[in-house]
Amino acid sequence: MSPIECVLLFDIDGTLIDSGGAGGGALLRAAREHFSRPELQPVPLHGRTDRGIMSEMLENGGITADQNNLRQLSERYFNILPSELQLREGRVLPGVIELLEQLVSDPRIHLGIVTGNMPESARIKLEHFQLWHYFKFGVYGHEAVKRRDLSEPAWNSIRQHADHLSPESIVIIGDTELDVDLALTMNVRCLAVCTGGCDAELLQLAGAHRVEPDLTNTEQILRWFHPSLSKQHII
Repeated sequence: MSPIECVLLFDIDGTLIDSGGAGGGALLRAAREHFSRPELQPVPLHGRTDRGIMSEMLENGGITADQNNLRQLSERYFNILPSELQLREGRVLPGVIELLEQLVSDPRIHLGIVTGNMPESARIKLEHFQLWHYFKFGVYGHEAVKRRDLSEPAWNSIRQHADHLSPESIVIIGDTELDVDLALTMNVRCLAVCTGGCDAELLQLAGAHRVEPDLTNTEQILRWFHPSLSKQHII
């Protein structure tokens, strides 16, 4: 088996998929129904962890964001999310499948997820869009309130799979300045895409090492990930 030369960690929402607002809609509906509080309001979602989002939503409504309430809200959310995905006009974002097909065929590359989603919501979303099978491991939003605090669990996961790699061989692919901040916190590289609503200037100012409109520039992106990963070298 070829040694792992590169670990790539992909964000989900705004990077791999556009769920059409299914996640936020399902979470708000779950909170309103479970706690019988129709007046609960949405909170900012972009780039944040589910743990942080749920805690803020509950606390803004005067509900204690303790472990029991968060667990019950999560379970209700997981039950509602599949139907919300069916109702919305979501899509896989441009270039994603072509790039993942190239990457998954090479044993030197280890593909993972780093996301604000919880493990179950990540699986539900990615299975809905038929992307789940591409990824070998994940770092998820139940492990931290703030995105940058996923740094330690991300490093722990990477070391379990490829403890010999230098930071230059690890790339976070995301669509917000919080993804960039996580990469900088970890001292690894970041490829930022503009498919989630952040413009190129904002992502560049945040410190992204490379910014692309989307993931359609397959050949150049492969070479940027690692010099040996261009199409002609893919096994």
